[in-house]
Formats: sequence, structure tokens, C-alpha cells
Amino acid sequence: MNAMQPVPAPFIGFEGAVEDGWIDVNGHMNVAWYDRVFDIAESNLFEAFGICEAYTLRTNCGTFRVEKRMRYERELMPGDRLRVESRIAATDDRVLRGTHEIVNMTRGGRAAIAECVSLHVDLAVRRSARITDPLVLEPLTRMSAEHSRLPPVISGR
Repeated sequence: MNAMQPVPAPFIGFEGAVEDGWIDVNGHMNVAWYDRVFDIAESNLFEAFGICEAYTLRTNCGTFRVEKRMRYERELMPGDRLRVESRIAATDDRVLRGTHEIVNMTRGGRAAIAECVSLHVDLAVRRSARITDPLVLEPLTRMSAEHSRLPPVISGR
């Protein structure tokens, strides 16, 4: 995201449909696939403000997820269309807090929510480090500001 691009609010980090291979013996999407969908969405969110493989190779910095809280609210069934709406809930120059919601586009309503905390890390010393790259810091700050203007995410049912 460059300085001229509008900030997506919320960020759409994943769109797709529940595949047959994601279904467990109970006939609904297995919890491992919820986690995978959330992971894809978060990676796409981070890439949107510049933390990606190229950034890691260029700076020797990356992110480590240190906390993840998930709530499964509604079943996802074979073929259900889903979208993940992601937002930066809070950030400073080291910590990134994100919220991701799987929305069932077929049946309506939120199917699951994940609240994640990641640290920006200097990989040479394996410790948290400030984000100093303006190519990341500027779009991250803009995205966080835009997302803070959205209605709050309710994490319970």
C-alpha cells in the first residue's frame, strides 16, 4: 500500500469457499481450517502494509505471533462462501494487535473470530525491535488509524 492508495477498512484478507477436503467427520469445517484461513488472512493483512518475505530478506526483521484467541460461533458447511474481515486493533512500533472475523457469505453472520498479537522481531538477535522502515511504518500507521474509526468488534456472541 503506497501513500496514494485508499486504506481498506476493514481489510479483506481472504475470500473463498469451504472445500470438501476441509470437512471433518462431523460434516462441518474442521478447526484446523479455521486456523489456516485466519493465518492466510493475517499474512495478507501484513503484506498490505509491507511486512512480507521481501521485507524480511531486506531488513532481517519479521513478525512472531505470540498470542491467538479464537472463538468458533457458527458452523461452516461444504461450499459455504466465506470472507475474512481483518483490522489492526492496535499497534505501536513493536506490537501488532489484529482482529479477524470469518463471515459466512452464504448463510450470513460471523462464523468465527480470532484476536492475535504479534511482535516485530530482529531476526539476528531474536528479540522484539522497533519498526523503523517508513515503507512499513507509514502504511501501518494509516491502516491502524482508519481501522480505529470502525465500530468496535464484539468478541463474544
